[in-house]
Amino acid sequence: MTGKNNFYLPILNALRISTNLTKIRKKLNISKQNLNYYLRELKKNGYIYNNDRGWYELTERSKNLTKYDKILSKDISRGHAYIWNVYFSKEIKDWNKRIQVLQEKNIHFKLVGALKTTPRIKVLGRNIWLCNNHLRIFDKSKMSYYGLDAKESRYLAFQEIKAIVGALNRKLGTLLQPSKIHFQKEHYSLIKNDLAIQENKRGNIIRISDENGEWLLIDDSLGEGGELENIGKKAFQTNIPMQKWWNNNKETGFKVTPNFILETFNKIAETQVLDKTNIQKHQKVLDDMSETLKQIRNNLQPKEKKNIFWRIFKK
Repeated sequence: MTGKNNFYLPILNALRISTNLTKIRKKLNISKQNLNYYLRELKKNGYIYNNDRGWYELTERSKNLTKYDKILSKDISRGHAYIWNVYFSKEIKDWNKRIQVLQEKNIHFKLVGALKTTPRIKVLGRNIWLCNNHLRIFDKSKMSYYGLDAKESRYLAFQEIKAIVGALNRKLGTLLQPSKIHFQKEHYSLIKNDLAIQENKRGNIIRISDENGEWLLIDDSLGEGGELENIGKKAFQTNIPMQKWWNNNKETGFKVTPNFILETFNKIAETQVLDKTNIQKHQKVLDDMSETLKQIRNNLQPKEKKNIFWRIFKK
């Protein structure tokens, strides 16, 4: 089920959001025949099933994918370790009385924060801080969002936020409408990465920092294995170009290194110098020939000029 250009993961991720196969087919730009093939394979391998209405739904296996799943290709993205701040579009009625509401509804909560005044509850397995003007949502520690790239991983995380806020509204009897979602924390890894696998086997820990702090990590601290991970405030912006860089280098066998580029430029420069030298030599020969012809022309009488050209053409 593996392969560079397979649609197993995109189809599975599309089914997380919609069961409309026509929309999925158009979104992924694949034929009905191809879509049916992938659906049969996903069903056969236990990732989806048909419900009573005949729609495809995800199994528990597909809801909790791991790096060992066959449908996950090398060097795709795993989004994880999310903390989201969800801001409201407008003031929520009686939000200043939220602790009282929790007590009346017998919802277990704990006061957290520096002053221990912010109620924290649990919804869909996530800890949620009910702050004055926003929600702070801590994702599950083992939750992963697999996508072909970081954009797709982040998109799946957005969909999960919608589900969490919806469940919170039902629990509290509120109508919270997010106007802005800020990713306070996010990590993105390239899974089944050859470099990370190699360093994990050697027991090496790699942590790379710049002036803004740590941004690249290989340590296998969570036992995920073989992950080249971007962390820090710019993890999302960093992961996308890093993934492109890695895949481009894989295609060339990592031959296009800075040294390779420098050597290539030097060879080009040497060739240009050689060509220039050859051109100069050729030009000197042409100049000498031109000068000789001028001398011959000046030394010959008109009649002799005519005769010499006649002899040339006659030959």
